[in-house]
Amino acid sequence: ATFVHRRSGKRLSVPGYYDGNHTWKIGFMPTEVGRWTYTTTSSNGDLAGHSGGIEAVASGHPGLLARDPAHPDKWRYADGQHVVPIGVFVNAMLEDASMAQFTAMADFLRAHNLNLLNFRISENDKAFSNVGAKTMHLGRWRRLEQRLEVLTARGIGVDIMLYTDDSGKPSFAPRSAQERLLIRYAVARLCGFPSVMFNSGIDINEYRDRAWEEWYGRFVQSLDPYGHPVSSRGAPNRSGQPRMSTHTYKSTGDRNSRISGMLASYAQGDGVPAANNDNFSEDLANNINGHTPADIRRAAWKAVIAGGVAFHVRHNRIFRPAGITEGDRYFHIAAVAHELDSEQWLGLVNPFIRDHLGATFASMEPAPTLVAGAGGKFALADPARRRILYLLMGRGDSWDGGDGGPVVVKLRSVSGRYRTSWFDPRTGRVQAGPTLAGGNDYPLAPPSQHDWLLVLKRL
Repeated sequence: ATFVHRRSGKRLSVPGYYDGNHTWKIGFMPTEVGRWTYTTTSSNGDLAGHSGGIEAVASGHPGLLARDPAHPDKWRYADGQHVVPIGVFVNAMLEDASMAQFTAMADFLRAHNLNLLNFRISENDKAFSNVGAKTMHLGRWRRLEQRLEVLTARGIGVDIMLYTDDSGKPSFAPRSAQERLLIRYAVARLCGFPSVMFNSGIDINEYRDRAWEEWYGRFVQSLDPYGHPVSSRGAPNRSGQPRMSTHTYKSTGDRNSRISGMLASYAQGDGVPAANNDNFSEDLANNINGHTPADIRRAAWKAVIAGGVAFHVRHNRIFRPAGITEGDRYFHIAAVAHELDSEQWLGLVNPFIRDHLGATFASMEPAPTLVAGAGGKFALADPARRRILYLLMGRGDSWDGGDGGPVVVKLRSVSGRYRTSWFDPRTGRVQAGPTLAGGNDYPLAPPSQHDWLLVLKRL
């Protein structure tokens, strides 16, 4: 259907989808308040030529989550603030749970400022009821749509993978009827929600080639009038650059949380935001992506200092429902509140950006030249140096060294005077620091040997 906004003339052409029982639906997301009219087109005469109108009112939702056109390295809600998207690995497609359990989980995520679920919609995750007959599992898709309504009402979105490696590889050929149906159905069913990220899948090079990646990106974008983020995990391309030329975010698969990897993923000035579409496994020992809850806390602040890299947290135990050949470390829908250990710290990140960095965060970039010492890479600043943020690493991080000691704040080439404050990332408490003047370098010791954030605001 093509929707036209009466006042502005804006047009949005949205694909429809079959919902069973001789019923077709269209998921429309108005982008302007006011009157919209629509007209349907179809090769099926019974579906063509239907028209009508709707009146759109303000929803209060923050809008589409995507790159900021004015600051394209940053994530931003169209009608809201800049964010570091933080996701939790929960299989909203596959796992059975009551609506009450799912709603309780969504309330828990909202209460802790967690804004994405990360999961897959692969053949292995039962998107089809019959692959050979090209039949989608309508009940499962219908349930997913109902769950997305719950998430959207709470400002939460989804980061979905089409395929994965091993048993998550598709049984059907590239650009086959099954593949076209799966991609088209996913976009048609989900593009009417504001926070949806489309990704081709993990280690895509093992079963699809570069030409296919380009086709995938163009196909999704041809179906989606809203411009939801789309990318491809083109590992083993270790440069951190996706191979899809039309990508609108950079998908990486770094399983550790070293600041060097996050800085490489962010790739300042490349014109797209970054997301780590692998996951940091919480409480998983002796594994290349194992993190303690404190490591997860530090990873979140490294993501901020690196410029704003989206990331996800997953569980330490394998979740494998009946009939699934390969499981993964999903948190259980009914038990996220008990199984996730770092939520109280993750919940501080985006309120901190809003309250302490504000609109300046949009132009803030990694600034390692402004700091020296053990935390020599942990600095962020805007070009005019109105805001400067330092992360002082405490002891015990599994991925980057930190000794809890002083750093040298290098303001020799900076002018003006700054009010400073110490932010405790474990409690959210703030305490005043010294006033600093540009033109000098200052050794500063944190209030304790734990992690601290030092915020400089020009007077």
